[in-house]
Amino acid sequence: MEALGKKLQEARKARNLDLDQISRETNITRRYLEALEDEDFSVFPGEPYLLGFLRNYADYLGLDSTEMLSLYKNLRIQEAPVPLSDLMPRRSFSDRLLTGAALYRVLALVAILAAAAGLVLGGISLGRWVYSLTDDSAPAADVHEPATYDVTDAGFRERVYANDTLTIHTDSGMYRITVAKTAPSVHLETPTGPRIVDLGQDLSIDLSGDDIPDVRVFVADLFKNDPSRGADIHVTTGAELAGEAADSAAETEEPEGTGDVEVASPESSVQAGGQQALFEGGSAYPVTMTATFRGYCLFRFEADRTNREERYYQKSEQLTVQAKNGIRIWASNGNAVKIQMIAGGKTVDLPLSRPGEVIVRDLKWIRDEETGRFKFVVLDID
Repeated sequence: MEALGKKLQEARKARNLDLDQISRETNITRRYLEALEDEDFSVFPGEPYLLGFLRNYADYLGLDSTEMLSLYKNLRIQEAPVPLSDLMPRRSFSDRLLTGAALYRVLALVAILAAAAGLVLGGISLGRWVYSLTDDSAPAADVHEPATYDVTDAGFRERVYANDTLTIHTDSGMYRITVAKTAPSVHLETPTGPRIVDLGQDLSIDLSGDDIPDVRVFVADLFKNDPSRGADIHVTTGAELAGEAADSAAETEEPEGTGDVEVASPESSVQAGGQQALFEGGSAYPVTMTATFRGYCLFRFEADRTNREERYYQKSEQLTVQAKNGIRIWASNGNAVKIQMIAGGKTVDLPLSRPGEVIVRDLKWIRDEETGRFKFVVLDID
C-alpha cells in the first residue's frame, strides 16, 4: 500500500510547489503540512483538525480526498496495538471453570447459595411457628358489610360507614340516602344531589323538591384520617324536625344567649350600614351555604376568593358550598333561589328578594373592633 505522506509529497513536487506557498494559499500552518507528509500525527491538537487539513491539502494538490482519508484510517488501524487477549489461545468455558482459582470461586458461590437458602427456609419456618403462637390473640380485622337503616319520626342515631343506606320515611314519600364516604367529611348521595356535612355541622336537606326541609343530618363524631371507623350521625325527620323548628323560632324571640356561638334572627340581628349579622362568636369558624333553586337561575359563587364557579340551575336543584372566611354570591333572579347558612350547628335562612331582582352579596366574617368578637354578616353590593 502506498504511503500517505509519500503520495502527498510526490504530488506537491510534481507541481513544483513549496510548503510556504501552499501554507499561504490554504491557510494551513507549514508545520502541519510537514507533519502530514512525514506522517507525524502527534502534532495535531485533535483528529478532527487532522482530517480537515488532510482533506483540504489533498484537494489543493488535485488528489482524491476520500482516498487520502481512507489511507489515513488504514494507517491508524495498522498502528493500533493488538489486545493481549487476542494473542493468547482461547480456552473453552469448561476448561476455564475447572482451573484452580475458578473452581474455588464456583465452590464458594455454591456454599453461599446453600447457606442463604437454609436461612430463608429457616426464617419461613420460624415465622409460621411464631404466627401459630400468636394467632389466637390477634383477632381478624372487622370488615363492615353495608347496612340499611329505616329512619322514622322517632329519629335516628347510629355510627354509619361508607355504602350504608338510610331509608327516610316522610309524609311525601320514601327516600334513600347513601353514605358515600365518612372521612374527612360525611358525603351523602341524596335524591336531589350530593351533600357534604362536616364534623359538628347540622345540615337540612330537601328531598321532595318543595323547598321544605325533609330531613336534618348532624355529624357528632368522625375520624378525618380513618374512614374505616365510620361517623356518628343524628338524623331528624317528620314531627321531630317540625318540633325543633318551632323551638328554634321560640328561641329567637328570647334575649341573646350566653354561648360562644349566637344566631340572630332577621328582626333581632345587628343592622349597621346594610350589614346583617347571622352568626357571632369569639372566633371565626367554617360555614356552609346551601342554595335550593325554586326556578331557572344563573348563579355564580366565589368561596374564600379562590374557587369561582358559574352555571345555570333549574328548579329543585341544590348547591352546597363550604368556606372558611366567606362567600360572594351573584344571582340573576334572587327570588328563584333559597339560601341557608349553616355554622356552629345552627341554620339561618336568608330572606328572598323580589322576582327578577339581580342580587350580589358578600357573606363573610368581620371582627368588631369594639368588642373583639367575630360576626358573620350579609352585605349587599351594588
